[in-house]
Amino acid sequence: MEKQTRRAQRTAVKPERTDHSVLDVFLKLRYLIGLLVIVVIVTFNLNGSSLGVWDKYVSQRDDGKKTDVIFGQNREVRSDEWLVQTPFYLSQAENDYPLVNPDYSLNGQNMIIAYNSPVKDITVIGKPFNWGFFFLGRDRGLSFYWAMKLVVMVLLGYEVLMILTKRKKALSLVGAFALTFSPAVQWWFMQHVGDLIFFTLGLMVAFYHYFYQHQKKWVRAMMMSLIVILGLGFILVIYPAHQVMLAYLLVFYFVGLLLYYGKRITWDWFDAVLIIGAILFIGGVLIHFWLTSKDALLASLNTLYPGKRVSTGGKWHLGEFFYFLTNWKISFKDINFSNNSEVALFYHFFPTVFLASPFVLFGKKNSEQKLFGRILMLFCLFSIYWITLGLPKWLAELTLLSYVPPFRAILTFSFAACLLTIWFIAYIWQEDVIPTWYKFFLLLANAGIFTYALVNSKMTKYFTEFEITMIVIVGTLILAFILFRRCRLFYLSFIALIVASGFFVNPVVEGTGAIFEKTLAKEIKAIDQADPQQVWLTEDELYNFTPTLGVKAFNSVRFYPDMKAWAKIDPDKKYEKYYNRYAHTRAFIAKEKTSFVLDRPDMFSVTLNFKDAEKLGIKYVVSKRPLTDYNQLYQAQFTQLYGPDKDGYMIFEVTYPENDPSTANNAVNNTDNQVDEWSYTGG
Repeated sequence: MEKQTRRAQRTAVKPERTDHSVLDVFLKLRYLIGLLVIVVIVTFNLNGSSLGVWDKYVSQRDDGKKTDVIFGQNREVRSDEWLVQTPFYLSQAENDYPLVNPDYSLNGQNMIIAYNSPVKDITVIGKPFNWGFFFLGRDRGLSFYWAMKLVVMVLLGYEVLMILTKRKKALSLVGAFALTFSPAVQWWFMQHVGDLIFFTLGLMVAFYHYFYQHQKKWVRAMMMSLIVILGLGFILVIYPAHQVMLAYLLVFYFVGLLLYYGKRITWDWFDAVLIIGAILFIGGVLIHFWLTSKDALLASLNTLYPGKRVSTGGKWHLGEFFYFLTNWKISFKDINFSNNSEVALFYHFFPTVFLASPFVLFGKKNSEQKLFGRILMLFCLFSIYWITLGLPKWLAELTLLSYVPPFRAILTFSFAACLLTIWFIAYIWQEDVIPTWYKFFLLLANAGIFTYALVNSKMTKYFTEFEITMIVIVGTLILAFILFRRCRLFYLSFIALIVASGFFVNPVVEGTGAIFEKTLAKEIKAIDQADPQQVWLTEDELYNFTPTLGVKAFNSVRFYPDMKAWAKIDPDKKYEKYYNRYAHTRAFIAKEKTSFVLDRPDMFSVTLNFKDAEKLGIKYVVSKRPLTDYNQLYQAQFTQLYGPDKDGYMIFEVTYPENDPSTANNAVNNTDNQVDEWSYTGG
């Protein structure tokens, strides 16, 4: 018996070794430190936007600066951010944050639908990172958005991982940075992924502490308040491709907590008040949202792209699960078989955790900690089933999974797999349950899986043979540090990976001069102030530049079509297949018949005949073309007001002669572009 005791003492797992004197002080002050970081970022007017890409199109500016980038580089591939979402936010600031922004086409655009833009509406309760716009203004409101989202996501990630790891502080802190600075979050920071991961982490924290600290009424009240705020935010993202799968993850998590803690706590009248109150408040806000935004929401859901897509799952390639193996490199060299955002995922060792599950997920020991591993494993298997096998169409629609393309589900799977991997690390560092011989098997299996995924996928187009070899070796080494509990080596290698993969994605930028300090922008605003609420057409690639300035633009980026505007030139909806979509709208004015071209599923070009331009009320045109050459035709008269500037842009005022018979022939021309052959590939 004594020999067995001594043997057990020798084989006992040593606790995680860290410098607690420094770490504990940092963690105790983490909320104060986070607040100071936000204050510093806002004070210095910093953000992570790639607005500087506009310099490529409009370079002449009045402040003498060439760029606002302090560190890093603009990411042109992040066009959803610099070309769409950030301009939406800035346009809102120019218009005092209306529900319907009048500057997007003739009849305006609902801005709750448009990427959760800041709106002075009760729904903004669910968008805490937008609150800064209302009291800090345009530029520092944008700084607050980036700072608050980054800092609070780190704090929420830490709290979630403290739950999953049974309060392993160092691992939770490193893991929190791994989640926040994951390629998936950083490449999609201002879009649906960044929002939904933020809300999901917050809801996981709130659900857990509502149960775990149930005896403290003030904690219950605070957690229910978080559930209301973050729940509203989650719902109003309105991007089902990620939203539905993350909702399933939250359901798995909540049900697991309810089953485990439901019989261990005493429910009382205070629970009834909180739960009923939360349901009524959320329900009331959503009813308000429906009443004020119903038409825009239905129009968005009924677009030909992406609203009509129906997925049944089951379309996948093994290599797509492992695209995260590219993520250490894409900050420095663009992917060559897709784009950087599409391959950005979370790091994980799911195959290893799955193969080790007989040792770590079964048995009664540490049942609370195993609860989280089991929940995450079940969700991962559920995701894999959808991605690899799929469901019949009727069942996919019933479960709402019809909104989830398999490739989008891989990102959500990788998030859960990342959480599961960190849980696994904490568990095996605490419980030495995996035999040594099986650890070597896991290392060999992981090396084999990585190798197979790399050489049998599109990643061979991106990596050299040497890089493939090094990825397998380094991945195996990091896993070895985990399995054999070499904590410091794991932390050093994993932190290096986090920094390389996430810290260089977005630039550090001062202000919004890339738009508002441009000579062209100031001239547009000056003309608009002298002659307000006139309709502008901006040719070529500047289609979302004009409304950003608070100027009414016929062509821009819209989440749903302005049907009333299109009815003016296409009353029979003959060419609806071109404009009934989420679309970047490139527009031109010319003497030829009005014509449409579908450039890609989310972009079309329209060339407007002078008569149709008159019907749409277009008075000002920004163009590089010498539009005054058209004056001799007497169909429209162009007066040049500005330019050409350094970039070749000119501003013209256009007038239309009345009753000119030469403009009678203005029928819409269909440039036979095979619209129906387009298929959904992403976005």
